[in-house]
Amino acid sequence: MALLRKQLSTNLKSSRTTNIHYSKQSKLPPGAITDFVWKDYCTTVFRNIQELGGVKYEEYMLSVCNHETLMELSLRGYCGSPFYLRHDKRFIIKMLRKSDAKVLMDMLPNYQRHLEKYSNSLLAKYYGLHASRPGIGGEKVYFVVMENLLQTELQIHRQYDLKGSSQGRSPTKESALPRLTLKDPDFDLCFYLEPATRCILLEQIKIDCKFLEEQGIMGYSLLLGVHIESSSRATKDENNIQQSGKPELINQHSRDNSFQEQNGSDPSLAHKPPPRHSRDPTLSDFFTDSNRPNFRFGAKVRAHAKQIPQSTNNGSTVGRKTRPPKKHSVLLYLGIIDFLQNYNMMKRIEHAYKSLQYDAKEISTVKPELYANRFQEFLCKVFLTEDMTQESPRVSSEYSIVLS
Repeated sequence: MALLRKQLSTNLKSSRTTNIHYSKQSKLPPGAITDFVWKDYCTTVFRNIQELGGVKYEEYMLSVCNHETLMELSLRGYCGSPFYLRHDKRFIIKMLRKSDAKVLMDMLPNYQRHLEKYSNSLLAKYYGLHASRPGIGGEKVYFVVMENLLQTELQIHRQYDLKGSSQGRSPTKESALPRLTLKDPDFDLCFYLEPATRCILLEQIKIDCKFLEEQGIMGYSLLLGVHIESSSRATKDENNIQQSGKPELINQHSRDNSFQEQNGSDPSLAHKPPPRHSRDPTLSDFFTDSNRPNFRFGAKVRAHAKQIPQSTNNGSTVGRKTRPPKKHSVLLYLGIIDFLQNYNMMKRIEHAYKSLQYDAKEISTVKPELYANRFQEFLCKVFLTEDMTQESPRVSSEYSIVLS
């Protein structure tokens, strides 16, 4: 039996190496590299995960294994910024260290079983682990191909990478992604969901975090994209402004609210009830959506966003005090990303060092159990229902988490 398990494990981790040559007769710029060594890891498991995500293997290879992508990988080098494929927005490519690739390979069989068991899992799907080396003697680059959690025809007005930890979480100044990704110190929102939706969402986050804890993983984050719904009149005005080439007029109707100023939504929405199609769904609506083709749990979640005044060093708040913050109808796109960091010896040393300078519970590098608890506690305060307040959310005992 032990021999059989070893054989199965070996088969799951089998790899395949291919030498790729692009003809110089093709439309390539002068001096372009035409020879690459391409390596697929754990091909059987990733084919299964591609099927779970509705991705056809032939289309995947055409999108990922082409000259444009391989050239960009060779130019970026290892550990470069994640980037979208220009010709296929379904996928995001991220370079990895060899140690991160090993973490993924070790957890891969359990990760596949988790995705199969929980179709609503919020863990981003990794569709492939590869290595590429240009020419002869070029640098070998490891990279992973993952699903684009923010793929939508709608505009994403704000994009966040949230860990529930403020220490060392400064916003990204430069990004290869088409929009700036903000982090915890810049996060000043909470979202009101329909109670059944919130219950299902937090329960799935709990299940996913438990899995990551069992795998010894920490350092992951919630990728959150926010689309602010606007009235038809605001959309028409915005289109007219864009066509007329007068961007200075975009926000002239929304100067009384900072949240609207940053995102170009219509202030009239705060005084009018949302149309029927944009209200929070009922429980039956929620499960009806889950049966539609290509449905992904965590995509297009209806909510009402409320901006929270940020505190200054002296304890006062920044923002207008003459009127309470208004709620705005939004669509959320969310999922858990970057779960390839285990709590290894280097992270233990980092934790010990930073604990001397900061509160041990606030730093990002903590034990997987503490990280999972803090992450869930934070999201319980981000996703609320109408009968809760952000200052003291009435979290049920099922989601009440005590840090120790």
